Amino acid sequence: MYSTENDYIILEDKIATGKKRDWKGKKRRTNLMAEHYEALKSKIGAPYYGKKAEKLNGCAEYLSFKRDPETDKLKLYQAHFCKVRLCPMCAWRRSLKIAYHNKLIVEEANRQYGCGWIFLTLTVRNVEGDGLKPTISDMMKGFNRLMKYKRVDKATLGYFRALEITKNHEE
Repeated sequence: MYSTENDYIILEDKIATGKKRDWKGKKRRTNLMAEHYEALKSKIGAPYYGKKAEKLNGCAEYLSFKRDPETDKLKLYQAHFCKVRLCPMCAWRRSLKIAYHNKLIVEEANRQYGCGWIFLTLTVRNVEGDGLKPTISDMMKGFNRLMKYKRVDKATLGYFRALEITKNHEE
């Protein structure tokens, strides 16, 4: 869907429920991340961070769309994403891609095996920065141990594991 304002065409990307996708917000956070990399470059003097900042600034700068003849909707046809691991825009795009592939896998597993599904979320309280790496390591070891229990191993065809790190700003 799009609306015209003066001589510009402003595109609106909406999901199936009608909710707008926040491209502008993701781009703002990506530019903020680039500023952080620039600050690191100035502080430490490492050109590596300057190159990352440059990549981040150019991320999703130009997007090309084509109209799908079957649905008459615009689809993203061509874009340049920086693929920097901490880039908010690229992380969002990566999560959409992973979700789509998981959906295909789940549909196929349901079709072939008629599976029952378990959704398990494991959480830990806030961890200070220096304790994050050992905490993640412990969580992964614990999960792997759980999956090796005979009863769990027999009962599962497979699993998908994801790690999400967030910060609770209130605590």
